[in-house]
Amino acid sequence: MSWFITKGSPVEENKPHEITFVTDHPFDSGKPQTEKLHLYCDSDSPTAPIHKNENVRQLATLEADLNALTTFDLANTILFRKDGKKYYATSGAVECTFYSASTKYVLLSQNKRYDTVTAEYA
Repeated sequence: MSWFITKGSPVEENKPHEITFVTDHPFDSGKPQTEKLHLYCDSDSPTAPIHKNENVRQLATLEADLNALTTFDLANTILFRKDGKKYYATSGAVECTFYSASTKYVLLSQNKRYDTVTAEYA
């Protein structure tokens, strides 16, 4: 688990935080259409846990529409992994900015910013 905000840390409005990701999609399954990130929270533990436990719950699922990325060049993301198979290795970040009544999520990929992230809160 990777925590970008921990209990007791000040959360500044209008200051973006990046959530980076790297995932592999089997080449044989076709081009990836979306990328999902699950956000978790733990309001009980005094420190951020390393593994999911009984206090950790899913806060939201972010879904990025990779089809909306006009410059997303999947041909440059094909890699062979140790199992000898080809994968689309997608990487990027989701920038989240907290405001008093909302949170804004922006997809960052290949040095460009895209407003193509939807958030579904659990």
